[in-house]
Amino acid sequence: MPQVKNPTVSRFLNDASSFVASSHEAIERSAPHIYLSAIPFADKTSLVYQDFASLFTGLITVDAIGIGSHGGSAVMTLTGHDGPVCSVAYSFDGQLLASGSEDGTVRVWDMQTREEMISPLRSGDGSVLSIDFACTRKWVASGTEAGIVCIWNITSGHANHRRLSGHSRQVTSVGFSSDSSRIASASNDKTARIWNCETAQQLALLCGHTGAVNGIAFSSDGKLLASISVDFAIRLWHTSTGQAAHEPLEHAGCYSVDFSPGGKMIAGASHDGVELRRLETGQTLAKLDAESEIRSIRFSPDGRLLAAAHDSQVRVWTLQPDPAKAPWVDLHGHGAEVNSATFSPDGKYIASASDDGTIRIWSTESGQSNIEPLPAHVAPVNSVAVSCDGNLIVSGSNDRSVRVWNAHTGEPMLPSPHGHTKWVLSVAISPDGRLIASASADHTIRLWDVQSGTAICDPIRGHTSSIRSVAFSYDGSRLASASDDKTVRIWDIRTRLALVVRSLRCQNFARAVAFSPDDGLVAAGDGSGYIYFWRTDTGKQVGEALHVDEICVLSFAFSSDGTQIVSGGEENTARIWNIGSRQSVLLLKGHTGSVWSVAWSLKGSLIGTGSEDCTVRLWDATSGTLLATMHGHNEGVRSVAFAPDGQAFVSGSSDSTICKWNVAAACKKISKRDETHVATLASAALDDGWLVGPSGELLQWVPIEYRGYLQVVLCQLRIHRSRVVIGAGDSGLHAGTDWISCWRKAQHLISSR
Repeated sequence: MPQVKNPTVSRFLNDASSFVASSHEAIERSAPHIYLSAIPFADKTSLVYQDFASLFTGLITVDAIGIGSHGGSAVMTLTGHDGPVCSVAYSFDGQLLASGSEDGTVRVWDMQTREEMISPLRSGDGSVLSIDFACTRKWVASGTEAGIVCIWNITSGHANHRRLSGHSRQVTSVGFSSDSSRIASASNDKTARIWNCETAQQLALLCGHTGAVNGIAFSSDGKLLASISVDFAIRLWHTSTGQAAHEPLEHAGCYSVDFSPGGKMIAGASHDGVELRRLETGQTLAKLDAESEIRSIRFSPDGRLLAAAHDSQVRVWTLQPDPAKAPWVDLHGHGAEVNSATFSPDGKYIASASDDGTIRIWSTESGQSNIEPLPAHVAPVNSVAVSCDGNLIVSGSNDRSVRVWNAHTGEPMLPSPHGHTKWVLSVAISPDGRLIASASADHTIRLWDVQSGTAICDPIRGHTSSIRSVAFSYDGSRLASASDDKTVRIWDIRTRLALVVRSLRCQNFARAVAFSPDDGLVAAGDGSGYIYFWRTDTGKQVGEALHVDEICVLSFAFSSDGTQIVSGGEENTARIWNIGSRQSVLLLKGHTGSVWSVAWSLKGSLIGTGSEDCTVRLWDATSGTLLATMHGHNEGVRSVAFAPDGQAFVSGSSDSTICKWNVAAACKKISKRDETHVATLASAALDDGWLVGPSGELLQWVPIEYRGYLQVVLCQLRIHRSRVVIGAGDSGLHAGTDWISCWRKAQHLISSR
């Protein structure tokens, strides 16, 4: 793009470029959504938004909290590959970008025109898993599925390549030395190799890893090569001799490694973050945490930043002045896992390659605003509970924490109680609201004071395996626990001792436990599909076990009168059973995945279910009629609970979020008279990035980076690190056939006729 001297015009053109790049999905699908969707979601600081937003009316309102502005960092999106893009690399001057894909091609892009510079390069060796540019801009190297390293000469009229053979399995990583005289390759054959670029001769075979080698990197002076493997070790090699330069560094990850530009640090990608080590001593300098596996890492040219391919986003840490306290920002926009991320030579841009088949270019300057995430869980939420007065929500998570939230604002009520050493699988609140019980995969139960968050006693021990569920008795004097050790135990709250000497045994893993409303029975569901009933005073089993599922009982709940029970399991349905007759009464059918959690309202009229299919559903407990389906989680719903008054329903999900739903609004049927666009938006479902109406009509497009954080209208509260709230403005909502009315000038023309 020609340089524009006027700074305002230049900024507008850059903002316009970002606007189109970040919203092209909506624009390509439906032109009206340039106005209906792209404008409301645009970066509010951009000149495009500032110049055009005031010209429209009846658009949605967007409130993004704890997340960066949509389009604020995206510069362009490159499309053309027919499969997942595995790797990207810049030329030394930043004018070209090379990419390799599972479609078997290497593509070279002109960064000024955004077009492919040459025709796609094919070697016939299967997927291209890794790519790198030589500093001469003459060669591009590719590592392939067939175990061949190709060096392409892209300066000739017709690109040609040399094939470097030696690896016996796929080549996962390739990289040129800083002077481009050598190239290194890593392979699943457990070796790394160094080659002469001019002669294609193998210079060194690096053996020592005991597993597949996934990443390699040259030091800036070319004297060292680092390799990282699934054997959880980083090895350093002298490039001149191929000999080990250091004892292997034990490491938690296995995918990617990089040297800092000054050569003082080495970074390795782990299963839950990045470890930074001092190169000279191997000492760990910092651990940069992430919520999932890191596939690729790269330092910026000045060493100030570190970019990581993290799930479906790029995470960028600012390492200076203190790496141990490095803040970070996530660059959202890809629709699938990001495999590679790298900086341009001037450090102003990051290129990322994704399984969604696209390459995205991000601005590091606009992307480094430090957005403070909201306090929330950073791992799946396994269990939620609501206090007897409805004012508190308690949750337990795979992040090993128990948290207490204000049920009306979502604010944390006290510092997160920590003490468990493994996942927290279940939480419960005592009937008087004074105690929290938590059960963990560390085989212990802990009791916490609700007011202070402090532990009131030592961990309660007795189970020999993960404890899946805990429940208080209705009088608050006892606690029941169910464990993978196939036993159920009843504990005295006052003494913290087991009340029944002999264990209550299930046939398989005990997955869920509950007291009957009169506290006369304790019941447990197990991994073989049975629910067992025991007397709480004697521990004796009452009647035959109830077979409720062919595979596994994942959850169950008593009716308020104690005569019935609702169960959820692997069969994609929930069932209501008569306890006395052991017969099925109603089948609650509609979920398309396993029913992971069920709850019965205290007044007995409603049943709530949460499913692997990401939905929350409400049912009439008498007729079995489906009353409402709530969409809002983007992963399976692991736990559900009613507020005592039945007006709110709380859900916890694998997506790390907690949602509080408005029961009355969810169950209300929208009449034809009341059917407005606002009401339609409230009941809309998210489908392939679009909020769609009951007939499948496109209401609103939602940017991909916002979809996981969307707080829909029926959701009163969403507790997560980020939140995006969509609403209708004061002037209503223009959509459907009257969408043109959103343009103020059009309204004026219509009214003047």
